[in-house]
Amino acid sequence: MDFPAFRRLLCCLIILLPVTVACQRDTQSPSSEKNIAEQTDAANGETAGTSTEDTDETGLRAANNEDVRPEAAWPPETSGEYPINAYNNYVETGDLDAIKKRGKLRILVDIANVDSLHREATQQDIELEETKRLAKHLGLEPVVLYANSFDQLIPLLQEGKGDIIANNMVVTESRKQQVDFSIPTAKTHFILVSRSDFKPVTAVADLKGKTLEVTKGTAYEALVRAYAERYPGLEFKVSEKNYVELVIAVAEGLLDFTVVEQQIYDLVSQFKDNLQKNYVFPEEREMAWAMRKDSPELAKAVNDFIRQSKLSRSIERSVGDLDKIRERGYIRFLTRNHPGTYFMWKGRIMGYEFELAEAFAKELKLRLEIVVAPTHEDLLNMLRDGKADVAASLISITERRMSSGMAFGPPYMNERVVVVGRDGDNIASLEDLAGRTIFVRKSSSHYDVAMELQKKVPGVKIELAPEELNIQQIIDRVADKEYDLAIADDISVKLENAWRTNIVELIDLQQDDNTYAWMVRDSNPELLKAIEKFFHHKSTKKLQKTLYTKYFDSPKRTRPEINELNADGTISPFDKHVKKYAEEFDFDWRLVVAQMFQESTFNPKAKSWVGARGLMQVMPDTGKQVGEKNLFDPETSVRAGMKYLEWLHRKFEDKDISPENMMWFTLAAYNAGLGHVYDAQDLAEEKGWDRRVWFDNVENAMLLLSEKKYYKNARFGYARGQEPYDYVRKIQARYRTYVALLEDYERRNADETSGLLDLVYPGFYPAAFRSAASLVQ
Repeated sequence: MDFPAFRRLLCCLIILLPVTVACQRDTQSPSSEKNIAEQTDAANGETAGTSTEDTDETGLRAANNEDVRPEAAWPPETSGEYPINAYNNYVETGDLDAIKKRGKLRILVDIANVDSLHREATQQDIELEETKRLAKHLGLEPVVLYANSFDQLIPLLQEGKGDIIANNMVVTESRKQQVDFSIPTAKTHFILVSRSDFKPVTAVADLKGKTLEVTKGTAYEALVRAYAERYPGLEFKVSEKNYVELVIAVAEGLLDFTVVEQQIYDLVSQFKDNLQKNYVFPEEREMAWAMRKDSPELAKAVNDFIRQSKLSRSIERSVGDLDKIRERGYIRFLTRNHPGTYFMWKGRIMGYEFELAEAFAKELKLRLEIVVAPTHEDLLNMLRDGKADVAASLISITERRMSSGMAFGPPYMNERVVVVGRDGDNIASLEDLAGRTIFVRKSSSHYDVAMELQKKVPGVKIELAPEELNIQQIIDRVADKEYDLAIADDISVKLENAWRTNIVELIDLQQDDNTYAWMVRDSNPELLKAIEKFFHHKSTKKLQKTLYTKYFDSPKRTRPEINELNADGTISPFDKHVKKYAEEFDFDWRLVVAQMFQESTFNPKAKSWVGARGLMQVMPDTGKQVGEKNLFDPETSVRAGMKYLEWLHRKFEDKDISPENMMWFTLAAYNAGLGHVYDAQDLAEEKGWDRRVWFDNVENAMLLLSEKKYYKNARFGYARGQEPYDYVRKIQARYRTYVALLEDYERRNADETSGLLDLVYPGFYPAAFRSAASLVQ
């Protein structure tokens, strides 16, 4: 045999040898992957299954009903609300009989109207809830479809991609040619909006160099065009931006004027306090629901429903009892924007008190309205003044409150009262508190406890914390060494420990338990009876237990760090799936694995405190929106997670953000929700930091969104900024570790291969391999 030919054959065999071994390892010896799975399950308090049924070619088995973790006691969140492009839509242009055959009423809404944390109900909230009630009245399933912009609504309706528009649409003659309108649901005025420091525009005002911008396709456009012509030098623009964004731009000083109708102004004024109605156009406008032309049966059903429903909403103070509440059709719950009661996380409205209030309103067949109190002290004042019907914000029963004309429902939670300090602090007895400083709010029940404590321990100092702080923020200041100590109830400490580990209960003050209950005016005995009946139901007690577990007894929301890289050059049991979809969606697969570990510690059975599932912890609703269902299946979870990552990633395109920073923003949005990241970017710019850079810029603004002075002006409200801050940093650190270890593995593997080759083919491993290795060093 020709020796050179033999040598080439031998080289080929040696090169193929590692590939063959790797293939055998994939198909015949999944032990290393199994070991990782066992270690992961052990870390999560589980024993890995040993069944090999339904294994794929990698030796991995998809989780099934027999070995997934038990479902959480609360159902997965399936809201029936979708971005228009995420819904598996169909075309239907028929009247009510054809719609009924489909079994669904598709409600079209502009996302701008609902895309924020509402501090109190808006006309849009009312209209949307009423349309859902209409659907149920007709025996149909309500499906809310969010259009990307206002001017999409009528075309979508005409195309048969929706059945009704419930978007505070102003009735105009030109729109009457395109759609049929219901009888009016409300009336409104158009408003010229400016910042509050801008002088009122008069007929002879000089507006040269100023800009007035309105949203394309709205009823404002024709009116404002004629108005702008009165002022030479005023630049008039018609924009693709939605009207909410334009009002926010005015508040932030990026635009001089815009025109919107009253409810949009009211919505943005909930979180921007520097706006004014510079000029109110005198003509009153009607708003209504819109339907396709030639749908007489649907139109009749809609109009009959509106007449019966009393859509008009009184905004006057009301101190009436349950009969008056039933008459108006909705009940107002007063609460605070913080993680124990009412907040937004991963784009969803959540909270212990919020979910209980939902159940109570449902029992009474009333619409729920949430009113957010600016401070803890306002809970009593706003309730007394008739701005709400029930106060529910983990409120303690106290003599002080009862003597102020308040009554309390049945206690639903009892918690110890403790002194809170930092990890490592040592308080063995009350006497050890001498010389220490304890911070409390004067309006809180803990103030009375502090006064009693000072009598027992004269050396303890009591300092008043600002009223606008909630108890979580006071504890935060203790953790950050800004405050020495605080008094808190056990539930607040549990809530805090879900996010951080350096806060501890130092000593039980042996007080009567801090007892929580809903608070009402003592002049509302029938409402109080309804609350007592609600809390005595077995179903309510079961719900309370479920919610307590969900919000206060859930596992830590952070994960331990990874310790080592698998010896064969893999970094997870699921590398194959990640590589496949990372290539399809153009992500660095090592970064996705780092994120996967942060989300689930590689446990395909993982289920989070909010119901997110699987390796990538995708919410059931999000899975539906990206077309994926079995989120406990490893490959499905990876695919769903990367589809969602790609959707988020696109939200940061065309904003002059570097590719690297786009990825950090995407990860932060995956963790906390897109809205909170947008708020953090706006706040960073306000603080003089770079809104295009995550580390040391926007991440610092994210931390500030847990402070009242900042989140009160944020569109999406309170954010627990420490979680996304830690989340992105941990993924970045783990990613760098993976990169370094994989490169080291590749170099070692290349060295071993070259040594074998040199035996039969001297000089095979020269410059080419060395130069490639140098690129990754």
